[in-house]
This record gives sequence, structure tokens and C-alpha cells, in this order.
Amino acid sequence: MLVTFVSQCEKKALKKTRRVLDAFADRIGDNTWQTVITQDGLNAVRKLLRKTATKSTAVSCHWIRSRSRSELVWVIGRRQAFDSRGRVPVNRTQRVLTGREWESGWTMATSVQLLATLAALFHDLGKATIGFQKKLHGKSKVQADPYRHEWISLRLFEALIYGCTTDREWLERLVNIKSWLENNPQWSSSIHNDSQSESKGIIHLPPLARLLAWLVVSHHRLPFEEGRHNFSKREELSRKKRFLNTDLE
Repeated sequence: MLVTFVSQCEKKALKKTRRVLDAFADRIGDNTWQTVITQDGLNAVRKLLRKTATKSTAVSCHWIRSRSRSELVWVIGRRQAFDSRGRVPVNRTQRVLTGREWESGWTMATSVQLLATLAALFHDLGKATIGFQKKLHGKSKVQADPYRHEWISLRLFEALIYGCTTDREWLERLVNIKSWLENNPQWSSSIHNDSQSESKGIIHLPPLARLLAWLVVSHHRLPFEEGRHNFSKREELSRKKRFLNTDLE
């Protein structure tokens, strides 16, 4: 087996370990040795190092298993000179670096990931129009959408979950969406027309659906009301109950 010895010895222990390791392996650094050795030879090295070990002794043996992997075989002397994998610390600090306040704070990480995935899928529904597809395939001049694709996606999402009063209802509907579509072939008749008075943004949706709809429609930019298509109104629009049913002021 091909092994590497690393010495972190101090004081007189350094000379003693060098004397032992020089007899069995080639020194490839000030405190590093490497050699091809049998298991019996490795046991002999370990026995000699333990016989001369003191409080200042710290030697690790690494078995080179492949070009990209090594395995810590044993440590003689001060184990705290190495970590569990035989690595040597190069810097020390008294600061707390565990990051518990943020590493363990993402208790809803999986839910956020699933919600973002659903939002990404529904956001692209509005891209299924003939005009948008021609633009993607270079068959028409690239220009702004005559009707924003994310707003079409929002209206399609609303129609798909039309009639659901709770988040559980529309999530269960999506799970069985194929059979639901077969039983409701006229579902598209529920699409809101923006010119109709019943079109009320997204405040009529259940809480989770409202959040999903907001992610879909605001992916590129905040939605604007008619006559207010200027950037100076963005902050005002973000506070509108019409969209999120919340008042931040």
C-alpha cells in the first residue's frame, strides 16, 4: 500500500519521529514522508512510534487509495493536532463560526423550493401563444408582447383553480389535473377579462395561491394599473391591496 506520514511533533519528539520514519519511508518534505509498505511494515512503524511517543508527539498515517482519495489510518500522540480526517488546521480563531443562527433557520426551505418550482412552471403558460412561439423560433420580428405573457399565465392559473376556496383544494386539483381537465373541458370559460368589473387582481385567491400568482405575474416587473405605466409609481403599486390584500403603510 502507498502511505503518507505527516508529523506535527514538537521539541525533542520531532527528532525521534524523524529517526523512525526516515528508516521506513522517503522524506518528501520537512515533516512529510511517503512510501510503499506492507501491512506488517506499517504495524512495525506504528509500534516504534508509540514506544517513543511523548506529549509532544503527533504523527498521522494516510493510505493513498486512489488519485483523488486518501484514508486516515491512524494517529500517534496528540489527536487534537489533526481533525477527524487527518487534516492540519492552518488558522485559529476565537470567533464562533458555526452559523447556527442562519444555517438552521431555513425550516421552510423545501416549501420555498416547491413553491418556486410551481411558479416557474405556471409562469411559462403564457408563452404557449402562437406569437410568442414564432418569436422563439425566429419566425417573426422580436418585439414586446402585445399582451404580457406573465399576465396570460396569471389568468390561466386563476381559471385552473377556479372555485377552490382553500389551498388544499387547488393543490389536490393539480395532483389530479389530467382527470379534472377531462371532466371540465370548458374550464377556459372561467378566464377573467381584465375589462370586466369582477377582475380584482389576486386578492380573491387562497393565501398560498395568492403568493404563487404574485410570483408568476411579478417575475419580470411589478404589474401596473392602466394609466400608471411609469417607474415612479412602483412603490405605490406594491402597497396596493388590489394585488396582495395587504397594506404596508
